[in-house]
Amino acid sequence: MAATGPDTLGFAIRGPIARADLPGLCARVCTLLSARDGADFVLCDVTGIDSDAVTVDALARLQLAAQRQGCQVQLCNASGELLELVTFMGLQNVCPAEQVGDEFRDRLGSIKTNPLIKEDDMASNGSRMLFVNLPVKDLDRSVDFFTQLGFSFNPQFTDETATQMIISDDAFVMLLVENRFKDFTKKELVDATKHTEVIMALSAESRDAVDELADKALEAGGSPANDPLEMGFMYGRSFQDVDGHIWEVIWMDPSEVNEV
Repeated sequence: MAATGPDTLGFAIRGPIARADLPGLCARVCTLLSARDGADFVLCDVTGIDSDAVTVDALARLQLAAQRQGCQVQLCNASGELLELVTFMGLQNVCPAEQVGDEFRDRLGSIKTNPLIKEDDMASNGSRMLFVNLPVKDLDRSVDFFTQLGFSFNPQFTDETATQMIISDDAFVMLLVENRFKDFTKKELVDATKHTEVIMALSAESRDAVDELADKALEAGGSPANDPLEMGFMYGRSFQDVDGHIWEVIWMDPSEVNEV
């Protein structure tokens, strides 16, 4: 997602959407918006989305989630059938009619939208996108550390308090400074250098790739976490990042796994 200005965000939704998907969708929106304070409205591209009650329910929930973040969702490229259904269900505020037109379509055209739901995301196999949130003491230091490991960051969800680190097309890590992270929990934060709250595990394509990433972490200022894992068909190493969070890097021989 890229913004046309400091007050605009954009994302896309692609169906089909099942009712079981709704909580996860709202959670994604909240996570994404949390990293972009100050957005007045969000352009939501719904090109080709199904016109049914579940879709309208999803849009209403998105509106509520956005309003809690101090902004408003505006639909773009909504079909006439979907707009009629929204009106029929008395939810015109989800998509104000006067704000669905060429002006908003043009504005959306200048925004690089990321699909929050893709057609194969919500398949019957239960596949989901993953957003992990981690507190950090020094955001710049953490960004520098993970950059040296080869990770990139989404500038559209980056400010002085948070950034979105891209693991893959379907997995992301939100790094938030501790004071910002506290806005999302009523619990005390743990000192990750003294206590373990979570262990992240990343896959690697080979044994050499395991060693390469683990060695980069140590060279970039990380520290060893546990002894290397050696199980023949599985090999792994682990490290602590600059805030003490534990990361594992694992390779498994697919041929031996399939035989098992």
